[in-house]
Amino acid sequence: MVAIPPGFYLMGGGGIDDQPVHEVAVAAFFLEKTEVTMDAFKTCIDAKKCDPPKDDNPFCNTKLGARGKHPVNCIDYHQADAYCAFRGWRVPTEREWEYAARGGSEQRLYSWGDDDPTDKRACYMHPGGSCEVASFAPGAFGLYDMSGNVWEWTSTFFGPYPDEPASGMFRVYRGGSWSRRFPKWLRNDLRNRFAENEEGAHLGVRCAKSITPLACPPEAEPKGDHCVRTSGHPMDPAALMAAKIAKAESGGGPVGSGTPAGSSTSAATDATDNAWANQAPVKIRSAEFDEDCKHYPGFPNGFTFRGGKFQDREPVVASSGCKKRDIGVGWTSVCCP
Repeated sequence: MVAIPPGFYLMGGGGIDDQPVHEVAVAAFFLEKTEVTMDAFKTCIDAKKCDPPKDDNPFCNTKLGARGKHPVNCIDYHQADAYCAFRGWRVPTEREWEYAARGGSEQRLYSWGDDDPTDKRACYMHPGGSCEVASFAPGAFGLYDMSGNVWEWTSTFFGPYPDEPASGMFRVYRGGSWSRRFPKWLRNDLRNRFAENEEGAHLGVRCAKSITPLACPPEAEPKGDHCVRTSGHPMDPAALMAAKIAKAESGGGPVGSGTPAGSSTSAATDATDNAWANQAPVKIRSAEFDEDCKHYPGFPNGFTFRGGKFQDREPVVASSGCKKRDIGVGWTSVCCP
């Protein structure tokens, strides 16, 4: 495990589920250097403390053989929790996971920094499923594969920021996976969620270990099982974004994927997407996606369903006979026959 020091950071980003950006205090803790591997998970199965991973997807590593050094996948939250408990550990919280991936107050957009993902930086756009853990250079705090390879379960129930609900229908998972083809899916601020009994070839876990008593950063004190600021000046999200934009404009590196957040182009796009989010879903021809739809044989034509929330569009998309390509605020792009 890697020792993660205590500190403050700004949690969240620009997506509809990632707002508002807010300061969080994190106590010191330990986090596994790599994702849990198939070999490691097998020790829990052999001890009769874990159920075997599922094999209901062609890319479940349990089906593929000779994948002992690959991350365990096709496990639901209960299996992830059981493994970590078997080791005397636990599943990390969402705030811990993002803090570690960001390099704490460095606020990295991806584990390695602010440059967009490539197949040289991460297990990303990988046609053969997952990669062996630690196949790429480590990122923040010396951790491997925080961005890419498999998404990772957290113990946090999904809910609107800045609240952290004590219960719910879904658990948050983080980090992006081998199957993603767009940089935004590997961003440290991006949230995803599943019901506790759901699993997939894209999803695994790495475990955390608490340090007791809580070791909070200076200017913070323990409150229950986490830290809260008690003095000093909270971090300013606007100041952080201004610094990132200034860095990008000076040639010092990107703010993130695509147009810098806060620019007029980005603001106009956000306004358009948010306006669509309040309308009923409609299907629009999007020929600009035809080239990308070659990834879906038999589905060569690009379209976009615009309007409504994600949950509103899901049944419409499912009944369309098309394949989902990407999703965003107020839209889902698809490839159709």
